[in-house]
Amino acid sequence: MIKIYVTSAKELSLVAKQKIEDAFSKKHNEAPVFVYDLDPSLIGGVLIKDGEKYYDASVRGRLATVKHELK
Repeated sequence: MIKIYVTSAKELSLVAKQKIEDAFSKKHNEAPVFVYDLDPSLIGGVLIKDGEKYYDASVRGRLATVKHELK
């Protein structure tokens, strides 16, 4: 069973969940199970773990990238 973990700062709308599920389901031969969680420290956006890959589309992640680039 493939599990994809989706963490967001706030509850995602059904439309947002459907877009994520459609995009990541296309990457797998079998239907993955999506596990949703909340983490207010992300400020906004989502963090997705698909196997060993991480997709960081969170505000916290973007701010960390900008901070690193400014050094």
